[in-house]
Amino acid sequence: MFPWRVEVTCDGDQESTSSRTPSIDSNMQLSFADIEEWLDTHPEKMADYFLTKADISLVNRWLVLHGFLSIKDYVSSRRNSATTNISGDSSPIEKSCEFFSDSPDAFNCSKSVSKKHLRQDYALSKKMNVFRTCDTPGHGSDVSSIQSRRNSLKDMRKCLSLPSRSIYILNMLIQSKVEIPRFPSKGRDSKRELRLSNERQYFLESVQEIAHDLDVKSLTQKITVNLSVLVDSDGASLFLIQGPKSHRILVSKVFDLHTGTDIIVPSPTDDNEVRVPWGTGIMGHVAESGDIMNLTNASEHPKYNDEVDKICGYRIETLLCMPVRNADNDIIAVAQIFNKNSESGKGVFSPEDEKLAKMYLEFCGIALTNAYLFELSQKEYERNRSLLEVVHDLFEEQTSLDKVILKIMQRAQRLLNCERVALLLLQEGTYSEIVKFSRTFDLASPLAGSSTTNTHSWPELRTSSGLLQVAERVVCTGEVLNLTDPPEIQQDGGRHIWSLLSMPIRNRDYRIIGVAIIINGTDGTSFDENDEQLFEAFTLFCGLGINNALMYGELEKAIARQKVAIEVISYHGTSPRKEVQKFMETKIPATDEWQLENLKFDDFSLSSDEMLLASIKMFQNLGLISKFRIDYQSLCQFLCTMRKNYRNVPYHNWRHAFNVAQVMFAILTHCGMKSILTDLEIFGMFTGCLCHDLDHRGTNNAFQEKSGSALALLYGSKATMEQHHFNHAVMILSSKGHNIFSSLSATDYSRVMKILKQAILATDLSTYFQLRGKFFSLVDNAEYNWDVEDQREALRSLLMTACDLGASTKPWHIQKRVAELVTNEFFDQGDKEKTQLRIQPPALMDREKKNELPRLQYDWIDSICLPLYRCLAKINERFIEMVEGAVSNQVKWEDLSGQNLCIDKSEDSYGGARVSTEDFDSQTEQL
Repeated sequence: MFPWRVEVTCDGDQESTSSRTPSIDSNMQLSFADIEEWLDTHPEKMADYFLTKADISLVNRWLVLHGFLSIKDYVSSRRNSATTNISGDSSPIEKSCEFFSDSPDAFNCSKSVSKKHLRQDYALSKKMNVFRTCDTPGHGSDVSSIQSRRNSLKDMRKCLSLPSRSIYILNMLIQSKVEIPRFPSKGRDSKRELRLSNERQYFLESVQEIAHDLDVKSLTQKITVNLSVLVDSDGASLFLIQGPKSHRILVSKVFDLHTGTDIIVPSPTDDNEVRVPWGTGIMGHVAESGDIMNLTNASEHPKYNDEVDKICGYRIETLLCMPVRNADNDIIAVAQIFNKNSESGKGVFSPEDEKLAKMYLEFCGIALTNAYLFELSQKEYERNRSLLEVVHDLFEEQTSLDKVILKIMQRAQRLLNCERVALLLLQEGTYSEIVKFSRTFDLASPLAGSSTTNTHSWPELRTSSGLLQVAERVVCTGEVLNLTDPPEIQQDGGRHIWSLLSMPIRNRDYRIIGVAIIINGTDGTSFDENDEQLFEAFTLFCGLGINNALMYGELEKAIARQKVAIEVISYHGTSPRKEVQKFMETKIPATDEWQLENLKFDDFSLSSDEMLLASIKMFQNLGLISKFRIDYQSLCQFLCTMRKNYRNVPYHNWRHAFNVAQVMFAILTHCGMKSILTDLEIFGMFTGCLCHDLDHRGTNNAFQEKSGSALALLYGSKATMEQHHFNHAVMILSSKGHNIFSSLSATDYSRVMKILKQAILATDLSTYFQLRGKFFSLVDNAEYNWDVEDQREALRSLLMTACDLGASTKPWHIQKRVAELVTNEFFDQGDKEKTQLRIQPPALMDREKKNELPRLQYDWIDSICLPLYRCLAKINERFIEMVEGAVSNQVKWEDLSGQNLCIDKSEDSYGGARVSTEDFDSQTEQL
């Protein structure tokens, strides 16, 4: 029963019982004192016996006896610690009874302590500073308890040593849930005794032992011990088959005794691992053929090598080598059992031994497969965690391409355990026939924390380098290259390349933008399919990171170009100081002299400079300069710059903007609208009339959308030009010395900018069509109330439309000339649609259908203009003058519709009262 150590004499005769204490014969009875004395002198034997025989109840008794909670109480206290209230401390008697009693009755005493006190003491213990870096023994503590507490906090210190980021906390939480099940293993001597007494029970326990172990290294050790005990041999070894099918090797996880090989290659990462090349020695033959080799004189076999015998000082006589298969009958390992015990089988492995070993190895194949799958799941977890860190790093830093690529290469080197990483970016516009790389990045330094120094440093990438040839091949084919001992680049600058994996890097459009290469795994093996899958996922994220970094670089350049463009526009788009000074010194005529309050004002009566002076006069007459303390120089600067920012197009130019503002001035003063609107509303609306067509290009919103212009991309398809006009006005107002709203309070400034935007956007006829149904109904039923903000906003919008369409109410000679200019601009757009867009323009813009213009003008006034002016006349009867003017022009167009109307194209760049391009599009849709 007791583990007496038995040593074998050199001559191989009978076993001698040396080192026996006390010395006894077979008939002597041992006392408890003798046994206790022997155990005290052999603590390692006592520990081995305790680990072998102890059950959970004995462990709980030991824990309670030495001042710890039992396992059940500890788990229960942890679950309840979050909701337990601390009501007080335990008494010293209870504490001493529970935690520091050395008497045999301590176990019974601990039961008497209530669970409430246990929870309280546990909660109090949580109040301790568990993050301290040192402990000082004090009253009631000793060095062993301090050391125990330090060991229990090892995982927590590991967590605290990591950066305080959520990704690391999540990783620790997941990792804490991954526990490998353990099954207690007996010593070799105990197993031999069990086999001799009950071979069936030993076989069952051996199977159970390996069935509950998922660690490959521990499992290998158990299998070798069990095999040697099962067939009664001196020892055994197990070699696992690893690597891809084309480059397999045999690997032993535990250094016990490895025999029958020709070449033994130690692993650089683990001193206990031994690697054997595929197809060499007795093991290699068994792994390839699957045969069982039972050798009586192993040293005489031609495949046997005695190098291990010489190193270990051990001679192999008999050898049994067998394959280990999985459920698919594939060989996954090779087991060797050597030197059969001569007493049990005459020193030769019998067929019965082969049968036993084969039966046990079938269970070993299942256990190894499970352990292998568990190891793969652990690796997959680590790889997923690493990929999460890769994503975090890549998208954390996107401002610099060099920094992004450096992180990519560092991560790849750690993630894939390789000696060298290279990354090559394709040059823009590279064709498949001619591959050119714009930049190359190379990281060949040793891994962090490694003290390994290389005799030959890696050379830089050269034009004639074999690595560049591999990269070009990847770009041309788009395939993944996994090369082992490539002859063309096997020696690169004195460095041996035994493994190389290269993949293309693609952007979000799946276009190749570069090539990533990893060289030489640090474990000395080739890159397998798992490495390929991991590298493929890695390059996918790298492609996104590099693409984002490149886009960010382009964005920075675009922002820089925008800043330069704004500076240039600000300089060239601003009126010269001398021009502003001239207008400031010019005397402005009286309002009556220019008839600015007349609704039949001649749109062609003033020159460009006179229109600017007339605009200043209208600001004065409306009382805006004095009311809002407008700086006179800023007003002149604003008007001069605004005039300069109207383009030289036939219709939507500075003259049209002035004419719309003049109609607004006449409506405010002549039609009594000034009494309804506030001064701030008048300020915003009148300024909006002057700015409502800034930077107009002579084409409408439909053309912007059809042509996919930059304006359509910037503002979308809804009120494209109107949004641009407003933003251009804001840019002018934001320029130094141009802000005529600068004296307003913050509230009034926000209000007037809102009115300005609404006024400009209201010139889009889609707004008119949205508002007129409800507004006309309110006016017809006299239900309008200008104190309601929605109705007030609708009134301002329709007044802007009335001013914009004011040319339709002017005398016939003005209306006809305006139609000529509008037609010229429309025909120009129609020509562009034919030549540039290759589409048929609407009849209103087609030169070949100009004879239809009178009829279209008649319908335009009848369906769009007259309903608006008649509605306004119901609000104030002074609008009847505009109604009469529109009706008169409608009659003229009706008369002309009975004959072919020929409107000669005028060379004048004037743009009279606006019949907007958007209006004509809407008119065509209505017709």
